[in-house]
Amino acid sequence: MLLDQFREMRSELETLRGLVEEQGYELRNLQRESLDRYTDLDSRLSAMSQATPGGAGVPASVQSPTPSAAVSTPVQQPPATAVGVVTPTQPPVNANAVPSNPSTAVVNNVSTPSAALQPTVLTEQQQYQVALDSLLQDEEYQRSVTEFDQYLTLYPTGRFVTNAYYWKGQAYLNLAMLNEAREAFETIVTQYPDGRKVDDAMYSLGTVYDKLGNVERSQQLLRQVQSRFPNTSAANLADIYLRSMN
Repeated sequence: MLLDQFREMRSELETLRGLVEEQGYELRNLQRESLDRYTDLDSRLSAMSQATPGGAGVPASVQSPTPSAAVSTPVQQPPATAVGVVTPTQPPVNANAVPSNPSTAVVNNVSTPSAALQPTVLTEQQQYQVALDSLLQDEEYQRSVTEFDQYLTLYPTGRFVTNAYYWKGQAYLNLAMLNEAREAFETIVTQYPDGRKVDDAMYSLGTVYDKLGNVERSQQLLRQVQSRFPNTSAANLADIYLRSMN
């Protein structure tokens, strides 16, 4: 029975492999056809851009119809003028002339203002998420610090201010910059005592003080985490850290 199942699975595997090879062959054909169409279109556009005003050099497929096939239209003669009367004439319009104002574009001899390119502006959440991704996903700690600073500059009273300070402190910890990490965590504890991440920031600050050699301040902060935020992950971590210190 196992041998039959193995043979059946092997047959299905060979069938699937054949389907994958067929799909790959069709995909390569589509890519080749797409490249051929692109090359042909590019050559046609190049020929048209190099054509003279009289039509020389324009491919036959895009030239205007021959006189025999064109519909004859009456030629409008200029109005007669009296003898001795000078008729003002306008200078010929150069179709290839560039407008004096670079902010306008000429379309069908009509000057219209061109749309100005606007810089991409990130929202508050997008700016915060970019910095967080640099820290947690890309592990680019110095870049994440710069991006968190940008967020805090743009949104000093934003929704993610305490989170930004906390993760900025974590980035400094990964860079072994203990004093900078201490400042980031201290900002949360002192300026945002009721904000989000304050329990985690207080725990991290306690560990930083321990690494800086201030054991008394470290134990004080860790005990505050236990008393202020019981039954939280930060309190559990503080309990474990205090036990390791003893």
